Amino acid sequence: MILPRDEAGSGPAVVFLHAGIADRRMWSGHLDVLAGAGHRAIALDLQGFGEAPLQPGPQAPWQDVIETLDELGLDRVALVGSSFGGLIAQRVAFLAPERISCLALISSPVEGIEPSERLQAAWESEEEALESGDLDAAVAAVVDTWTLPDAPAALRESVAEMQRRTFEMQAGVDELDEAPDPLADGPEPLGQIAVPVLLAVGEHDMSDFHEAASVLAAILPHALRETIAGAGHLAPMEQPKAFDELLLHLLADQGENALPT
Repeated sequence: MILPRDEAGSGPAVVFLHAGIADRRMWSGHLDVLAGAGHRAIALDLQGFGEAPLQPGPQAPWQDVIETLDELGLDRVALVGSSFGGLIAQRVAFLAPERISCLALISSPVEGIEPSERLQAAWESEEEALESGDLDAAVAAVVDTWTLPDAPAALRESVAEMQRRTFEMQAGVDELDEAPDPLADGPEPLGQIAVPVLLAVGEHDMSDFHEAASVLAAILPHALRETIAGAGHLAPMEQPKAFDELLLHLLADQGENALPT
C-alpha cells in the first residue's frame, strides 16, 4: 500500500512514522523545521490511522513503508519512529538496511519485555471501554495514560482527536490479520544496523520504554541514548524543541559511521 503523507522541503529525505495513539499529524510542527534545515521531511500515515484505511489481507506495515519509499523514488532516508512507529522503523531497517542513512527511535518498544503493571492496566482500561462500546471512555483512557497530568489542553485534545479517528477507522475489526513479524524472536538481529541510531525516551515515560531503550542500546553498535527532560511518552509533541535539536544533531552526523558514546 502507498501510504498517505505530508511533506515539506527538499534535500536528503527524513521519513516520520507516528505513534499508535496518533497519526501523521503528530509531526506537523516538525516538518517545516526540518525543511528549513535543508531536508525533505515526509510524515506518513500507517494503515488504520489518519487517512490510511485498513486493506484486506495480512498487515505488514514495514512493507507498506518500503513500498512507499519505492513509489517516492527514495533510495536512502533517515527514518524516525515514535512508539509503534519506532517498532515499524526497526523492521524497515532490518529488512532494508541499505535504505537507511540513520535511525531515530523515540520511546520505541521491543519484543521480549514483560509489560509493567502500569502498562498492562492501561491496555485493560482501554479494552474494557471498547468492549462496552463506550468510545468516549476509551479515548479518555488513552489520553489519561499517554499524556502527562499537566499536559496542555491543546495537546490532550490533539491526541484525543487522532485516537478517536483510529478507533473509528478500526471499528468492527476484532483482530488484525498480521503478517509474520521479521523480529518476532527479539531485537538481536538489529545488531547488523551499521548507521547512527538515536534512542530517545521521555524523562517521565513508563519504565517499559526506558528498559527497551537500554536493550536496544546494548544491541545497536552505533547508538546514542538520550533522555528528553520534561517529556513523557510523546516527546516530539511535549518537548518539540528538544526533540528537534536531537534529531538535527543525528542528521548532521549521519554521514559518519558512528555517533559518539
